[in-house]
Amino acid sequence: MTSRQPIVAILGHVDHGKTTLLDYIRTTKVAQGESGGITQSIGAYQAKYQDKLLTFIDTPGHAAFSKMRSRGVGVADIVVLVVAGDDSVQPQTIESIKHIKSASVPYVIAINKTDKPDANVEVVKAALTQHEVFVEGYGGNTPFVLISGKTGEGVDKLLETILLLAELEELPYSPDSQLMAPVIEAKIDSRKGALVSAIVKSGTLHIGDMICTETATAKVRALFNDLGVNIIKATPGIPVQILGFQTLPLVGEVIVPGSLVVSSTINHQPSTILVDPLDKHLNIILKADNSGSLEAIKESFAPEVKCITSDTGQISESDVLHARATDSIILGFNTKVGSSVLRLAQAEGVTIKSYKIIYELLEYIEKKVLKLMEPTIDEDELGSATVIKVFEINSDHIAGTHIDTGVMEVGDTIHLVRGDVSKNAKIRNIRIGKEEVKKVEADKECGIFLSPNLDVHEKDVIIAYKKKLDDI
Repeated sequence: MTSRQPIVAILGHVDHGKTTLLDYIRTTKVAQGESGGITQSIGAYQAKYQDKLLTFIDTPGHAAFSKMRSRGVGVADIVVLVVAGDDSVQPQTIESIKHIKSASVPYVIAINKTDKPDANVEVVKAALTQHEVFVEGYGGNTPFVLISGKTGEGVDKLLETILLLAELEELPYSPDSQLMAPVIEAKIDSRKGALVSAIVKSGTLHIGDMICTETATAKVRALFNDLGVNIIKATPGIPVQILGFQTLPLVGEVIVPGSLVVSSTINHQPSTILVDPLDKHLNIILKADNSGSLEAIKESFAPEVKCITSDTGQISESDVLHARATDSIILGFNTKVGSSVLRLAQAEGVTIKSYKIIYELLEYIEKKVLKLMEPTIDEDELGSATVIKVFEINSDHIAGTHIDTGVMEVGDTIHLVRGDVSKNAKIRNIRIGKEEVKKVEADKECGIFLSPNLDVHEKDVIIAYKKKLDDI
């Protein structure tokens, strides 16, 4: 038996300095190029301190990445909970504490940004006690370190504390033990194909090994370390990228030796759902850079949002054609859109929105849902009516209707509302008895023909409206 390097997860609220801390530890520029300061996917990196290696998992702080943070804790041996001294305990801090306690993993509090004049360490300590985190001097023995990820103050002490916790944990392993490596990321690389990131927890991973997860299988063709350098094997504690998977495994699955006979039938295809295009939902085709981001974004959608398809990779012409057929908006997150795809989208009248910052993507969706669920905020109501009887002539559904308010005219755009479902159409024809009329006023009854020929039920409500300028 021998000891392996500890796997350390960095948790905390967005903008509390997690990436800046790792940037200082590794003396790299991890923080640069991260849009809006958000780490877009879980990355694993190695650092060396006092001639000892440590593996760090960088977990995103935005609320949308809750599952990814939980997954990071499940892989880690030790957690560093970063709390900004000038911002104290925030929602994702509290959520991280829950993940830590649920996993029963040892942790250290890193009170960051102590170089700022408005930092108040005592306020942070007191706030932590409200969530049953009792640091030394505040009724407990949870270790804490005052740091500045920007200047490096206190970082050496933090690393010493991590190594001490690792020694107390005792992380023995046998090179002959069975391979176990949790998947922390999976994506399609435009040049290499399926590329899977994992951290070896036990055993050894070699080039040429046959490996599998619950849903995917691979013969390892190449291994890359965290610097992108080819390696021939990965031992416990080492983060590694694996080339050779036939299909993408799911993030969180565990790689073990062997192969799946049924793997070819479990192919990781874009998830697809069928939606009535006339239902009161916002249809989305979602493309993202990796499966972790994809999952996090979908988890953040309101119930009114329906993902017609969701997959990793670039937005394609087939996505545009699918969006046109299903009346969907295409959303891209950290993914490219080719000029030919944009030209096709313009010709087909399909909206493509691409984002690098998750806040902006979710804000856009929130605005679209608001307009969808509260149509009166951008519509002037012209009249309303209740369907009192339904007739059918030559396969046409005629709504026998009582006009409750306002006026309805041929050519009006209408919502047909049934419970919490709304469908849209236009008034094609209005008849009173056998006579065709152009309009009908309140307190009168008439027969209304709609286009398209919707399935009308008694007690449905018809609302005629005029659209205001839509700025989204």
